[in-house]
Amino acid sequence: MNVEQLGRPVTSRRGRGWRRLRRVLAVVGVVVLVALVGVKVTDTVMTARERDAHPAPGQLVTVDGHRMHVAVSGTGGPTIVLLPGLGTAAPVLDFEPLTRSLATWATVAVVEPFGYGWSDPTSGPMLPSDVASDVHDALAAAGVQGPYVMAAHSIGGLYVQAFADAYPEQTAAVVGLDPTMPRTDDHLPAAEREADAFADPIPTVLELVARVGGVRVMQALNGDDPQMFSGATRADGYSAENLALQSTVSSWTAISSNVIWQAAHLEEAVGQVRDLRFAPDVPVLVFTADPAGERPTWRDEASADYLDGSTCARDVPLVGEHYVHHEHAEQISQEVEAFLAQCGS
Repeated sequence: MNVEQLGRPVTSRRGRGWRRLRRVLAVVGVVVLVALVGVKVTDTVMTARERDAHPAPGQLVTVDGHRMHVAVSGTGGPTIVLLPGLGTAAPVLDFEPLTRSLATWATVAVVEPFGYGWSDPTSGPMLPSDVASDVHDALAAAGVQGPYVMAAHSIGGLYVQAFADAYPEQTAAVVGLDPTMPRTDDHLPAAEREADAFADPIPTVLELVARVGGVRVMQALNGDDPQMFSGATRADGYSAENLALQSTVSSWTAISSNVIWQAAHLEEAVGQVRDLRFAPDVPVLVFTADPAGERPTWRDEASADYLDGSTCARDVPLVGEHYVHHEHAEQISQEVEAFLAQCGS
């Protein structure tokens, strides 16, 4: 019998195993760190080159010390202002088919909020009152005269409500593109209300991915959809050049600090405008997405509640997904023109 072997601690082998595992994990950690640094450096370099190659198509105006992008097209007629929904990385490009149609009979201004498209990212709050003020100042700085037909997609509808409340003399009419209706929960069945929160905060892992430049990698893996979730396609009237540029801009801004802030504070944003009602003399037209082609009763009730107050209001259900302006750009343009003529705006 080997006395020396008997005297060794029984955990020595296990201890050596843990030491090897720690060394392996340390090596893996270093490799991952180097890879992340490489992704970040590559993303930073490519973003700088892309921004030089693709300057803002509209005006970059100064609002509260930061640059905001306003793109104007068309002449004459009413002035229609378009605001995007949450996380629409390249609003000017996303709205292009709708803008093209609207611009045949109206002046159209797409305003990209901070952290979207070519506008600067910021660390400030983006509640409806904040965004409404920014949009008002950006339009003034860009020389876009009111009053405005304020049109918005998704949560942009909250900002339009705040704008109409703060600047009634500058609001000629309101158009909602499947807008967020702040009192929807009042009409939802209890079971759906529990499962249908306005939004969840963006997962922490996606925040980390964005900070190291990983959105570009996600875009490369994503394939055809230029903004990862919007569903814009050639069939909707987008050119190949537009879709390619949407993908590029999404790599810069898809999960910006502003988007993360908005997602985390959406319940607060809804609460800020919950009790607002449109003035009787403000025409309100909403287009609501109906994926199944059959609307539940609560949707009708929520829409009627949203429109209540305006003496000239209409809800137009559209069969399709949330980005209604993708599939129905021409119809929306025609409906808006006819509605404004009907309501005298």
